[in-house]
Formats: sequence, C-alpha cells, structure tokens
Amino acid sequence: MKLERIEITKIINGGYGLGQLPSGQIVLVRHVLPGEIVTVTTEKAKKNYISGEARQIIAAHPARRHPPCPYVGECGGCDLQHCTYDVQLAIKKAIVADLLGRSPHREVKEAVQLVAEPIAAPAEFGYRQRIRLQVDGRGGLGFHRFQSHAVVPIDVCLLARRRENEALATLKAHTDGRKLTAIALEVELQENPVTGKTVVVFHFPRQPRPAEISAAERFVRDAENVERIFFVGDSFSLVGPCGSKTKEADNSLAVHYPADPGNRTVAGLPGDFSLAWEAGGFCQVNLAQNRSLIATVLDFCAAGATDRILDLFCGMGNFAIPLAMQAGEVLGIEGQGSAIRSAGRNAAAAGLTNIVFRKSPIHAACAELVAAGERFDCVAIDPPRQGAPDLAAALATLARRRLVYISCDPATLCRDLAALCDQGFAIRDIQPVDMFPQTHHIETVVLLDRE
Repeated sequence: MKLERIEITKIINGGYGLGQLPSGQIVLVRHVLPGEIVTVTTEKAKKNYISGEARQIIAAHPARRHPPCPYVGECGGCDLQHCTYDVQLAIKKAIVADLLGRSPHREVKEAVQLVAEPIAAPAEFGYRQRIRLQVDGRGGLGFHRFQSHAVVPIDVCLLARRRENEALATLKAHTDGRKLTAIALEVELQENPVTGKTVVVFHFPRQPRPAEISAAERFVRDAENVERIFFVGDSFSLVGPCGSKTKEADNSLAVHYPADPGNRTVAGLPGDFSLAWEAGGFCQVNLAQNRSLIATVLDFCAAGATDRILDLFCGMGNFAIPLAMQAGEVLGIEGQGSAIRSAGRNAAAAGLTNIVFRKSPIHAACAELVAAGERFDCVAIDPPRQGAPDLAAALATLARRRLVYISCDPATLCRDLAALCDQGFAIRDIQPVDMFPQTHHIETVVLLDRE
C-alpha cells in the first residue's frame, strides 16, 4: 500500500477533498478540509483521478472537530461532521460557486458573484423528520457503508428526531418489532409533526400475512412512541394503518406552518396553512428549515394578486399552496399519484379555490401547455436530482416574466442554467438553503427572468 502526502485545495461536489500528487494526478479524499496536509493511500486508481483514503492529518484545519457520531467513517451518510457548522456552510457555498465558475457557459460562470451566503438550518442535529434504515442478514437496522451494500448497524442516528430514535430502540427491544424487521428489506421511521409520535413503514418483499398484521397491532399497542404501522412493497400498495392510535385511522401525516409572530414564523408567509402527505410519500425531511425554503421561493416568485403561476414537480403542494394564497391562479403538476392526492386535500383544507393540480409526466405536460398557448407570469420548478434536461425551450415559452428553479444538485443545476440562458433567461439571484447539515448536500434556489 502506497502512502502520499498531499494538500487539500478544496472540497468539491460530492463532499470529496481534492488534492494533487507531484505528478499532477488528482486525488479525491473524504473527511478532509481545505488547506489540510494529509497522508493518503493511493491504491484505487480511476480513469481521471485516484480515490484516496486519509490516514493521517498532518496539518489540521482550525475548524476540525471530533465527529459527535460514533459511526462516522463507517456509515456512508454524514461527510462533514468533522468540522464546525459555520465552516460547513462556507464549504457548501464554495461547492456551488466552484461548479458555476467551471461552467463553459459565460453567463453561468459570471453568476458566481450572485451566490448568497447559505441560509443556516435552525438545528445542526435532530432535524430529519424521517429516516430509512436498511436491514442486514441478522435483522440488524442501520445504514449502508459508503459505496457499499454492506449495512452498518446503529443504535441511534444523530440527524433523526428524538422520537424516531426512541422508536428505533423500541423496535430492537420488542419481540414483534424484531420479527417484523427480520422480514423487511427496509424500515422507514417518520415522525408525525402533529402528534410527535412515530409512524413505521416496513418495506416487505411480499404482501404481509395476517400473523404479521397482528404482530404490528400488538407492537403499536405496546409501543408508547409509535402511533401507526404500514407495509409497502414493489408488488403491492400500502397496507395499513395497523394499530392506529390516531382519531382518524388514515395514512396521512401533516405539519402546520403558522404565520403569526414567534420563533416558528417565516417572514413572508401569507398566512397559516398545513401540509399533509401520505405515509411513505415525499416531504422535505427538514421541516423546520422548509419554512426558509418556502419563504425564499415566495420572495423570488413575487406573486401578485392577478398573477398566473405554474408549479412543476409540485409534490403535495409545498410551494403551490402558499403561492395560491398570494397569486390569482396556480397550476401544480406532478407525476406521482399519492403526492397529487395530498396536494388536492391540502388545497381543500386551506379553502383555496384558485389552484388546480394535475397528474402528468412533467415533459408531456409542458408540451401540452405550450401547444395550448398557455403562458404564466412565473414558473417554479423543483425537479429531482437529475434536474430538468430538455425542458429549457418549453420553460422559455411558458414563463412570461420569471422562473424560479429549486435544485437539490448543483451539478445538474449548472447544466440546466446554461440551457435556460441560451433560451433568453438571465440569472438574477442564487440563494443556497442548507436543508442537510453534516452532509455536503445543499438546496439552491435560483431566480431567472426574461432579458
């Protein structure tokens, strides 16, 4: 095994520290910080770089700290726990700026100067509303190792809410919990913000049998911190709730966002509203920081009382619902059925009559809107990690004035910004929002308008 001494020049997208050998060969290393001198292994050569492993920190960054989680280095999740939170934010801003600055597109490259300081999360730890745990061959619950299918069993996750960790402990201690876990492929723990209790979703390889449903009901009866259990699998739809302790035995969870003054308020919210979603469905995992994300999107959209707004990849209405409280008309489009069902219920609960939700693949829906001659004062788009390839021309036709792009991957964001600029958009504001402390992941909201 060969060891090399290198200096880490920066942290790049993916959380890797980048350094160079004397030969000029690039080395990528995890769990290091900019400016550090480290000794690394160099035995894993890739096509354009060497994947190294830090063995010794010779000169440490002033912000380096001992990771509070005992699983760092084994679990493949957190990759920035080894530095203070203020430096994590600086690293994330630098990652976004680095990708923009390396773009071959002039307008994207020049947008580096627009990158604002990231909005810090309210809490560094204990912020995740849900965690998905893998099951090892012995029924142990944990997370995958980095770039591996091997499972690292855990007793607690520091990013999860306290009630989820309590539910995890109960699952491991209870006979029925262990039995159900042993059958499952994955186990998802979701805190219901309304009740503060945990919903457990077992991902099964087959339909649950009556004995397993009975076991789930016994478990909920005995577990003070668990309110419902569901089963789901590739070959069957959601089964449950089993053993429900809620007044209404349904499959929904919800969060309430108040607009009145107080610590839980986001400036700019148009009024109180609630967002509900189906168990196992998608919602932002950092519900406290989601307030900042919503407020940023509302600010960038600047919806007036007569404006028409199009919300693409609208989910359960995370942005569409508050936008409809400001705008004249909102159309939300989403391809996922459970999300559209939740969005409709959320609009009805808010008493909104100026919002319509449509289930459709996004590219097909945009083509139909263009063909129909539809135009919108503002288009908001919140695509998955792969971004929105091949949509720039349609978005340029649909957006009369402005476009707000919410990205969870800076790399695909830069690609899509280049395509949008080629269609006549100009980048006006870039606001990172830290939804995922202790990791390299960063949400970025970009405002574009028509030149």
